[in-house]
Amino acid sequence: MANIAVLSLNPALDVTYKIQKLVDDEKIHSFETRFDPGGNGINVGRAFKRLKVKAATCCVLAGKIGTLISDILSDELDDPHFIWEEGETRINCVIQQSDPVSQYEINGMGPAMSASVLDKLEKELYAYSKDGFAVLTGSPPLNITHDIYNILCSRLKNAGIKCLVDADGALLNSAVKSKPYIIKPNIHELERLVKKNLDSIDDIAAAAKDLHNLGIEYVFISIGHRGAILASKEGIFYGASPEVPLVSRVGAGDSMVAGILSVIANGGSAEDSLKIGMACGAATVQMPGTELFTTDLVDNIVKEIKIEKINI
Repeated sequence: MANIAVLSLNPALDVTYKIQKLVDDEKIHSFETRFDPGGNGINVGRAFKRLKVKAATCCVLAGKIGTLISDILSDELDDPHFIWEEGETRINCVIQQSDPVSQYEINGMGPAMSASVLDKLEKELYAYSKDGFAVLTGSPPLNITHDIYNILCSRLKNAGIKCLVDADGALLNSAVKSKPYIIKPNIHELERLVKKNLDSIDDIAAAAKDLHNLGIEYVFISIGHRGAILASKEGIFYGASPEVPLVSRVGAGDSMVAGILSVIANGGSAEDSLKIGMACGAATVQMPGTELFTTDLVDNIVKEIKIEKINI
């Protein structure tokens, strides 16, 4: 297995409240509360451990919330590397309402990141992804420029490191200019990237193919309950989503990222990477709060996923 390092610029403590129903101007009591380490990079690192894939997770923490997260993560990550910053790590809130069933997410603001901390983080990312893969995912602190992933991806590529980018908006728009090895937008992120609505599977597949033809080796598109699409040199593939109960969407995309790379970094096929990635995502949506998949559940779901090749 190649070296893998995951970048987490803006981790968080995720607090999940389960309630009956939100009522305007009323105090609502939660009947269940969870506290989990969060942030996209953290979730990807946690997912790698569940898949028994050794990965270094490089992240910035601050304050007492950061100390709490580091304590929790000692059991959640195989190889954590913390760099400490001034201020306080952010808190994210997830509210799961049961009547009617819906979910609300509020993301907090993390601390500003100093140039010295960013420099240390970049050096660790190089060191732990040498000759392998770096995962760049999630939002950066507000004082970090939107082209951060473009900059890092360009530098890492020059050092012989393959990058997986999972981002949105200006972060993704900028990152694709450096032609990452892998990208994994969801359908909404893809539509914002190509600046048009993509209604059919063929439309989505064509957009993925265009991005692959620009020089991105693997283009994975998650399309919610409809499944996922992959464009690669091995072809264009579509997998329909298995029918599973939806409990929480938090962490599903991050789980898919880990599943995808667990196959590719081990020399597996494009088709298998799509199947494992989809299974990890489908297993995670069945878990409460920001809890991730179990490998037993992933193994069961993989058997249900059928991948077909699309000719366009």
